[in-house]
Amino acid sequence: MITIGIDPIAFTIGSLSIRWYGIMIALGVAIGCIWVWRGARKAGISEDIVLTAAVCAIPVGIVASRLVHVIDHLNYYIAHPGSIIGFEGLTIFGAILGGALGAWICSRFMHFSFGRLADIAVPGVILAQALGRIGCAINGCCYGTVTTLPWSVVYTDSN
Repeated sequence: MITIGIDPIAFTIGSLSIRWYGIMIALGVAIGCIWVWRGARKAGISEDIVLTAAVCAIPVGIVASRLVHVIDHLNYYIAHPGSIIGFEGLTIFGAILGGALGAWICSRFMHFSFGRLADIAVPGVILAQALGRIGCAINGCCYGTVTTLPWSVVYTDSN
């Protein structure tokens, strides 16, 4: 068995708890942006385009990530509509689709090749997803059924 004894809460500031999941997601987004920035520079794409595309893609990706989660758990959110607004539940599929949509919309207004920027971004997106999955593993939120297989995971921290 694989034992994970890491507290999913990295630290607290007053009543605000910062979780490892959020830290790893933020790190993934930052590294993804750096990847795109460096790749775009080598491909001759201006830094203004990369920055503007990121400013469009990141918020749309967050909103779409939450939206896909809410749709995926629609019965719960119909019963608890006050819980729809929040960050407890995001999806990578929504983040990627929303981020791509945000960058594509930006490309229409700024007149740059979305495909060219996407080609540069994809390896960074994959790296960002891998970092996010480390956060998922620490958080313990994505779990399966009980098993005794050697690769099963046991969480020992009470949080």
